[in-house]
Amino acid sequence: MPTHPPNRLPFSLAICGLSELPTVVERQRPTHVISITDPNDEPLDFPEAVAVLRLAFWDVHVIDGMVARKLSPHDSDAYPSAVHALAILDFGRQVPAEARVLVHCWAGVSRSSAAAYLLCCQAIPGDEWSAFQLIKVLRPQAQPNPLLVRFADKLLGAEGRMAACLWR
Repeated sequence: MPTHPPNRLPFSLAICGLSELPTVVERQRPTHVISITDPNDEPLDFPEAVAVLRLAFWDVHVIDGMVARKLSPHDSDAYPSAVHALAILDFGRQVPAEARVLVHCWAGVSRSSAAAYLLCCQAIPGDEWSAFQLIKVLRPQAQPNPLLVRFADKLLGAEGRMAACLWR
């Protein structure tokens, strides 16, 4: 498993899907976990010593057209939102140097890579492209969820730079 480039992040970072989770947990022994599941899934268990942020939302990439028509106001916390992005950023602010951070979702492709990207952009502000490249090194199949990235882009004041990296 690749690790972050030296001196770029103050913590180590891993991204995975559910099928890889036991192996990655055993290998990395995370101190901090962002666990993203679908809204109807049972929360996963982690050792008590691990700080865990549990989020549950669908991997929706846009909220317009057919998707928007099917969502009711009661579904608002079931898709990526500014509340989720803020929770990830708040959690990231509490991650100490030398921590071992693991981010997972069902496939380890969209929601988890977006959450990891948010953490990286926050840790190395103003260098969104390097943060994005780091995510692609850690998880080559990463396709960060664009909704989550757009919300964080605004929250971090990145002026569209985070979102622009998704389409380069």
